[in-house]
Amino acid sequence: MVVGPIILAYFTAWSIYQRSYIVTDIPGDKITHINYAFANIGFDGRITLGDSWADIEKTFNGDRWDQPLRGNFNQLIKLKEKYSHLRTLISVGGWTWSGKFSDVALTDQSRSTFAASCLEFINNMVLMGEYPVSGGLPGNTRRPEDKQNYVLLLKEIRRHLDAVTGTERIYDMDLPGMSTYLDWFNVMTYDFHGSSESKTGHNAPLYKNNNEETSDIPYN
Repeated sequence: MVVGPIILAYFTAWSIYQRSYIVTDIPGDKITHINYAFANIGFDGRITLGDSWADIEKTFNGDRWDQPLRGNFNQLIKLKEKYSHLRTLISVGGWTWSGKFSDVALTDQSRSTFAASCLEFINNMVLMGEYPVSGGLPGNTRRPEDKQNYVLLLKEIRRHLDAVTGTERIYDMDLPGMSTYLDWFNVMTYDFHGSSESKTGHNAPLYKNNNEETSDIPYN
């Protein structure tokens, strides 16, 4: 269980490219949790790396040629060694890769397959799921029973985790049911504005802007 305030930041795999923002630039002393964006879901219904070169292959200063893990994941391990309070989490899906959540939550078998792959992923790397309660690509698969199935998927993930340890919109989500299997909810509070707009706006505002002209846009 989480004790105390959570100060969470996202680190995107692609930030190391055009922006040249790398893990060592993260102010680890000012945050408590890092969501790494993003892991993907493969056609086999298993969690998979989103960008293997950025995630585990890219060489950074101080890396050896023969070390088994490089890339951003290894850099995150080093960051956690420097800031022992940090928790690193994997965000799964995101806007672009959220299309398979409905499929992996559909049946007992698909849920078990995905949950088992999450456990394997955790053992090999670092997990937190990001489920698209709203948004995602227009062609994403959606079903009326997604609400119930996602709770069952979380239940299956929780079962796999406990076996080792021994112990579309907000109204379309069964939050009480989900909370049984989660420690806390992370509401995505960015992308309020972007390059598709004709006026500049803050991407992730902390407070309401009284001059905001688009604060009540209905999203379908």
